[in-house]
Amino acid sequence: MWVKDPDAMHVLNSQGGRATVYVVNVGDRDIQVGSHFHLADVNRDLLFFTDLDTATEAEAVLTDSRRVRSEQIAAARNLAYDWSKTPGKAPWGYRLDIAPGDSVRFSPENAPSEAIAVVPIGGRRRVPGLRKDKPDDDVALD
Repeated sequence: MWVKDPDAMHVLNSQGGRATVYVVNVGDRDIQVGSHFHLADVNRDLLFFTDLDTATEAEAVLTDSRRVRSEQIAAARNLAYDWSKTPGKAPWGYRLDIAPGDSVRFSPENAPSEAIAVVPIGGRRRVPGLRKDKPDDDVALD
């Protein structure tokens, strides 16, 4: 990033509406998420939690040797945040609070993740269909 005055303070993301989430990857490989990707549209193998205790409980379920893997994942999904359209609740309408062009990689081995800061998507608050199973038209976030 080119900055004319390196001593000046530059705000990259809005401070309003910030939230914290914890992420558990139930897949078998790392998943990388870019800076401006709508979190509710990321790979379905990423589960979002708004508190560390529930994320930790989900990780315990995922390592329960009394269940087969499909049962472990189903139980963890039941603990995760509902992906339905709920304005104001992460991950719906939120993106990662990182610099433009950056990304974060979530590994199945590092679950739950550290606290991840997220911010509301700004602008017109509309996102296009970003996955094959979603419509191509814009979705209003509010």
